[in-house]
Amino acid sequence: MSHSTVLDSDKTRDVLLAELAALRTRLAGETTESAAVAAPPLSEGDELEAARRGWSEAERTGRLKDEFLANLSHELRSPINAILGWSQLLMTGDVSPAELSEGLDVIARQARAQVRLIDDLLDMSRIVAGKLRLDVQRVELPAVIEAALEAVRPAAAAKKIRVQTVLDPLAGPVTGDPGRLQQIFWNLLSNAVKFTRKGGKVQVALERVNSAVEVSVSDDGEGIPPDFLPHVFDRLSQADSSSRKKQPGLGLGLAIVKSLTEMHGGSVRAKSAGEGRGATFSVTLPISVAYATPDDGGRQHPTAKRDVAAPSLSPPLDGVHVLLVDDDPDALEVVKRILRRCQARVSTATSAAEALTLLSRDQPDVVLADIGLPHVDGYEFVRRVRALPQGEARDVPVAALTAFARSEDRRQAMLAGFDIHVAKPVDPAELVAVVGRLARRT
Repeated sequence: MSHSTVLDSDKTRDVLLAELAALRTRLAGETTESAAVAAPPLSEGDELEAARRGWSEAERTGRLKDEFLANLSHELRSPINAILGWSQLLMTGDVSPAELSEGLDVIARQARAQVRLIDDLLDMSRIVAGKLRLDVQRVELPAVIEAALEAVRPAAAAKKIRVQTVLDPLAGPVTGDPGRLQQIFWNLLSNAVKFTRKGGKVQVALERVNSAVEVSVSDDGEGIPPDFLPHVFDRLSQADSSSRKKQPGLGLGLAIVKSLTEMHGGSVRAKSAGEGRGATFSVTLPISVAYATPDDGGRQHPTAKRDVAAPSLSPPLDGVHVLLVDDDPDALEVVKRILRRCQARVSTATSAAEALTLLSRDQPDVVLADIGLPHVDGYEFVRRVRALPQGEARDVPVAALTAFARSEDRRQAMLAGFDIHVAKPVDPAELVAVVGRLARRT
């Protein structure tokens, strides 16, 4: 070993020891005195090893984040590419009826994929921040599992995958949020269908196990490599996150499943005999300690329905005057067309200042305003509306129609003075129903 190499080694050791000492000093200020006394002193060799482990973990975390961002870019751009491509093709007008139908199907399917991706990102953000809330009630799991199955059956049918179910109706109720429980099972079923080869099989079982119920989803698909099995529920982790991976996704679904299951007091585990030998995911939930009487009315949980037809836009909005406020001309145009199809009278503004001017001239029955507006945002806009003199448009119903869809955004919108918060993308029928309800108040 050369003299320069020894010097470099000493320098690296000194740098590591200095950084570790600084880190320990900072952490010591955040711990209690008793914890500091209990911590045994580390030798120089232990300190170097701890520093190396810290650097290694930091490098792994950084690599996972880089891979996640690369995958996120891919997962966002791929649906956008299909949407833009088909949109431009349809705009030429030189398409057959069959091509028109196919193009619209692709656009709708890819847009729904974008919404699911954004929902997963928001859910993970809420989980990490500890802000995800559950609507806890007594839940009969067979109905929730059937709803999740209904949502994945079209994808399974497209791959000719057999879905077999064995659901014990007497397994017992659980206490939880039916929507979030359905999300757990939908994620597991979607994964099973996605990673099962064409003509394969997926099995779903619900059974009572001691004082708990267990739901297992098994497939005979690609399986899980043994070295990845311990990390299968880790956030941002994927068995193959390279550009050559066969399946799309960000590696969030199973992390969300684990977090939601634990929020319900349960646990989830994964088993696989290896690559190409399938996998089984099992969710265990505690039995509900409260039992309803037989004549409790039989609470029914909402079930997911397949999109078989476009919803009717009702109720009619004859004579209802709606003011739309949005700086995105495309968003403004599509909402305007939806409302005009229901015979509403629609005025538009692209800024808060323009909207306030229109309000002073012709008071509408309802205002739909975006939050992300230039110069004066939607929060300040609605505050100015509520500050108008009595007798003007101060009490007009105002709905926030916005892509700021977090629970914090909803709370802030209500505190600012909005009557209701509607997250984009919004179903046309839901939009019309919201306008109709607000218009009846005036």
